[in-house]
Amino acid sequence: MPHEFTSGVMMNGKAAWHGLGEVVEGTLPAREAFERAGALFPVGLLKVCAVDDINGQYIHMDDRRAIWRPDTKDILGMASDHYKPIQNETLLRFAEAIREEVDMDTVIVLRNGAKVAFTAKLRGSKHEVVPGDVVHRNIVGYLGHDGKTSFGGMFTDIRVVCQNTLGFAQSDANRHGKQFTIRHSANDVAQIDRVLSNIDMARQSFVEVVDEYREMQEHKMSFDLYRHWLAQVYEQPGKKGLPIESQPRKWEQLKHAWEWQIGKNIPGVADTVYAGLNAVTEVESSSLTKGAGRRRIHSALFGNGANVIKKARLTALELCRN
Repeated sequence: MPHEFTSGVMMNGKAAWHGLGEVVEGTLPAREAFERAGALFPVGLLKVCAVDDINGQYIHMDDRRAIWRPDTKDILGMASDHYKPIQNETLLRFAEAIREEVDMDTVIVLRNGAKVAFTAKLRGSKHEVVPGDVVHRNIVGYLGHDGKTSFGGMFTDIRVVCQNTLGFAQSDANRHGKQFTIRHSANDVAQIDRVLSNIDMARQSFVEVVDEYREMQEHKMSFDLYRHWLAQVYEQPGKKGLPIESQPRKWEQLKHAWEWQIGKNIPGVADTVYAGLNAVTEVESSSLTKGAGRRRIHSALFGNGANVIKKARLTALELCRN
């Protein structure tokens, strides 16, 4: 399944979009959350050999190692012989290091343990764009055992409950410089304690984001204005001035999002520039929650989809300030 969810715990009474995992009321201490999510399993390395079926020989691959879970015998990934496993206890230490600043929200295990991640809400970062539309600044910590994913942390508005949301959060944090990563090598692993002791709780940047949302919410947007604004957002090279209807498939998606977007029933959201931005964001990131193919997911995270969302935000602010 595209969300790659294996196990997890969802706190504060809020289930994940995929409906999987244990849901509990309120928050939990980090260690209890990790234990209930099954996220404190050990990880080790195995020597690798290839089998020559023709000659019946084993060929040792001295430059490769298999990453595995001794408790379940699952092979999680492949790595070079320089790879140094980072245990899940280190990710737990990250969560515990910030316990005075956050409330735990989710802990998840993906693809049988190939990745582990947590989401924690930064205290004092709760804001309402309009009454009932609550947003938080989250801190997400993650650790990979697939031979590709590092150990890291980031600030994001996204609640990580699956592979799709983790990927989207990483992409967003990379674009805004709000992420640290540590590779599975001796040199980088030696820096973990220094990094964890110097985590900066950056609340102010999130306040600025919320202020932008509020500014958009205060400006009305009719359907006709929405349509004209979309023509600018989705303007194609060499085709300036064409109406959004010239892209019929996208136009149908955007019309539907304007009418039925998530959160539209919250008083003060409908028929505003904020609603317009929400509609574009919903359309461009919908592949993350509808099991679309790798090409569309890549677009939403790193390619044209991400660029459209950024352009929509900037042009929405211009619309409000002109």
